[in-house]
Amino acid sequence: MHTKLAYARVCAAVETLRNEKPRLQLPRPEGRLTADKLLYLPAGTKEPVLNGVSFELPPGQSLAIVGPSGSGKSTLARILVGCLLPTAGKVRLDSTELRNWDRRQFGEFTGYLPQEVELFPGTIRENVCRMRDDLPDETVYKAAVLSGVHDMICHLPNGYETVLERSGAPLSGGQKQRIALARAFFGNPSLVVLDEPNSNLDAAGEQALAESLQRAKEKGITVVVVTQRPSLLNIVDKVLILRGGRAEAFGTPQDVLRRLHSASAANGSQNPQPAPVPTSPAAAAG
Repeated sequence: MHTKLAYARVCAAVETLRNEKPRLQLPRPEGRLTADKLLYLPAGTKEPVLNGVSFELPPGQSLAIVGPSGSGKSTLARILVGCLLPTAGKVRLDSTELRNWDRRQFGEFTGYLPQEVELFPGTIRENVCRMRDDLPDETVYKAAVLSGVHDMICHLPNGYETVLERSGAPLSGGQKQRIALARAFFGNPSLVVLDEPNSNLDAAGEQALAESLQRAKEKGITVVVVTQRPSLLNIVDKVLILRGGRAEAFGTPQDVLRRLHSASAANGSQNPQPAPVPTSPAAAAG
């Protein structure tokens, strides 16, 4: 049942793309990302998942979005790559609102790793290059190296020609996530959004992810990462804390930590049992 519904959604999306009129082809964006007063209200509900979220991320910088479950993190990630349209508010890549980008062109400039990783039945090479056959093999190699997955692929019996089932077998959950990470970085994107990219990774995979974010920064790629783990907070430029669909804090990790420390201290002066004061970026992750 779920497979049929998913297939129907894919068919509808493809048909919509086919019927969409071509738009003006814009230059490759620098990667400046702007969210302006985003509101998202799911159909048939009165409680917004996102309510007035705003921030701006300069080209080539990285942002970690953290917060408790149900705070709107994944919804925001999907809006930032155009998978969802906000009920109100706007998202811009450089100065152009997402809905005004040519969809095909926007896809070439953007990478997305969803929370639920799905790979295509086919080879690892085909999965990394998004089933495209119009680009040289070097582009697949570069994406694998940037995402730190090349060595892992080389240790598989058939390397890049390893055939994957729809379930991702014979790969483990962590290996599937790392292949999907390479796919997100494929094609020299300006913006990459990663939703819980380290949820299935072991220590080696998490180290490779951290190194990937450093390489992306060196290449000037703007990266947004949704995470529940504190380790990435030490290497990003900005942190956005969501709570109840609202932006509770936004700024550098140090600034956000300072604000949380001050807020905890203020609450403690009014409360006989003060809330714990965070003493590191790990505590800021909640």
